[in-house]
Amino acid sequence: MQARTKKILALIVVGLMVVLVAFVGVLYALVRNSSPRLPEITAFAHNRAEQIPPLAYCNLYLEDCTTGDLAELDVPPGSSLQLSLPQEIVDAPWRMLVVYQDASGQVVVQQQAHRAGETRAVTVPSSEDLQLAGVEIQLPSAVIDEQGLTQARAAWSIKTA
Repeated sequence: MQARTKKILALIVVGLMVVLVAFVGVLYALVRNSSPRLPEITAFAHNRAEQIPPLAYCNLYLEDCTTGDLAELDVPPGSSLQLSLPQEIVDAPWRMLVVYQDASGQVVVQQQAHRAGETRAVTVPSSEDLQLAGVEIQLPSAVIDEQGLTQARAAWSIKTA
């Protein structure tokens, strides 16, 4: 190979290296400055799946909170709601509040507590007599209220009726 050809090839290689380093630097800056993605629940009912972002999400001490919107997913009477939980919920203790409405309009609330690692998916039933009105998944915080109850630091809420 001639000296001139070697010089041209060397310049091309150096140019490609500069472009590669610049690309990696820009990519790193974009990833580092992006906001963290909040965990979402996958809800399925009546042949429809929805990704449910948190209604509220705070750190363990109820600081740095973000808020969202109440999710809605139609669950006809007698149908069930299936929830698939993200690892952030599965790996922590959590509770589920289930709100039903009976035929007379009376509201019935049920609460279920789950230990860390115990449950990855939940099926919430309903019937013609006990219509599912809503579900809320909560992660506890390190904050205790005046009654001695642990306050929720994160909540995923779904209106179903």
